[in-house]
Amino acid sequence: MMDSITDALENTRLSDLEQVHLRPQDSGTSEIDNVPSYLFRVASPLSYGETNERWVLSESVYQNRSSSTEDIFSNLDNEKRTRVAEMLNLHLRWWPQNGDQQDNFVSWTSSLLFAIQYIYYRHLSRRDGSDLADIKLYVIDTARFPRGTFIRDMDLIDIFCESDESLKDFQSLRQRPDYYFGEYLSQGALEIKNKCQVIPAEILFEQGRLRRIQPQFAELQPARGRARPEWAKEVIRLRRTIYPNNLPVLSLEDMLARLEAIEEIIHHVAPDWRFPIAIYLAALMGSESLIEGKEMVNDSTFFSYFRSKSFKEEGFNPSNFKVIAPDTMPELKQVNKLVHEISKYLQMSYAMENGYAFLTADPHKMLARKRQRILAKLATVRMLCKDVASAISKET
Repeated sequence: MMDSITDALENTRLSDLEQVHLRPQDSGTSEIDNVPSYLFRVASPLSYGETNERWVLSESVYQNRSSSTEDIFSNLDNEKRTRVAEMLNLHLRWWPQNGDQQDNFVSWTSSLLFAIQYIYYRHLSRRDGSDLADIKLYVIDTARFPRGTFIRDMDLIDIFCESDESLKDFQSLRQRPDYYFGEYLSQGALEIKNKCQVIPAEILFEQGRLRRIQPQFAELQPARGRARPEWAKEVIRLRRTIYPNNLPVLSLEDMLARLEAIEEIIHHVAPDWRFPIAIYLAALMGSESLIEGKEMVNDSTFFSYFRSKSFKEEGFNPSNFKVIAPDTMPELKQVNKLVHEISKYLQMSYAMENGYAFLTADPHKMLARKRQRILAKLATVRMLCKDVASAISKET
């Protein structure tokens, strides 16, 4: 009886929640439009606030604070600037909170690599140690949310750093090239139902799937909590080992094994999410997943995978796939590269199948040669058709 009453009260509270939009017009920034198409969040039962398949709640909303419904940019005087700056500094540094502190922010990242390493961190840390079944990866399509839902952390730091010396110090850390991880923030309550894909961490780790995609990922330790797990430093190490330009070419066997692991993961997600999630997972394979200037059979295998039956229920429009990829984030530069190369491959395949040429500017030498061969074959087919038609005409 008490459980049903508690559930009813909780549902009543959640039904009254409304999203608070960021409205920074008066602060002199328009960076709320500079948001990538897809963002990631990792949450466990011990994460601050609450995250489930319907709602993402900041700690202030979870604690039912009255300030949780107030936009940080509304009535922005000096006193409020100081208060927001302190809250932002607290949130971004992941410092412990006490009863007097309020945190109305929720963190997201544009880097799947960073999100995956955070799963390791949550699972292996003494502070959390949640089972993989209880840690979830949330993927959201930002286009399904109103303008002003998300803003980049660095943009907020730039706006408020003069109001808090500690935040100003943190700004210097975030400006170091290695220590930027594509963090974005929302505020208050955010309803994500029908706008997200949830993947339990155990789906990623079962049968060694992550390590089959990228062997540089660490083995999960059988005994947790013996040492503090790495997070940011491990992401930096992975960037340096996964994305150099001199990696050896993958064999066909290795390519097929990695694509098989991706296929096993996307089998657990809804059809309209398979393309973007597969691309982000494929980017984790490293810079060797596309072979510049070489015609290799595994290139055909890689690109053909994105024409497979796994994606038949979904179209792919690269213009709706926005990736913000600074030079300091090679994992996102690889995502951006794959989006464009897969798009061109699909366009050329469609052109060949339908008997016409689709011309695009293409700096990729291998694809440029393939395009020329396609055009030559189409020209030959047209000439043969004309010869056959002429011969038939003469006979009749």
